[in-house]
Amino acid sequence: MGVVTVEELTEAIRNTLVAHGKIPEERAEVLATQVLNYFGPEEMVLDNVLSNEDRDTFYQLEEEGLLTSEEEDALVAKGKTWRIHYWLLRKASIGAAAHPPPPPSKDEAGELYQKISADQWSHREEGRADSSTRPAAPPS
Repeated sequence: MGVVTVEELTEAIRNTLVAHGKIPEERAEVLATQVLNYFGPEEMVLDNVLSNEDRDTFYQLEEEGLLTSEEEDALVAKGKTWRIHYWLLRKASIGAAAHPPPPPSKDEAGELYQKISADQWSHREEGRADSSTRPAAPPS
């Protein structure tokens, strides 16, 4: 997948965060623009450039599968280790969320029910003690 557009990320946000009631509809495009402004032409952004509020938003997007985070350790002067935390766009997940498959039509569901035979619709109560559900006695 190529570049993630504002339109595509907006639609992915509508189909995830908005659909799950986590943000209002009117915030979807603003949020998509805000997120992509951090990434620019890159696929990765360092966590330390985010404000606390934006970091919370990135965590929400991670919960929905639209972003992911990673960290790595880097050795610096005097043998100290710094942990670098960064965020990545999950382009395939964004594309899938922006363009979900259409739900089955009512005709398709009706066709499914038409294929089920009448005897498959009947329901026997398990544990019922009548001769139709008890196995035959073994011969003596």
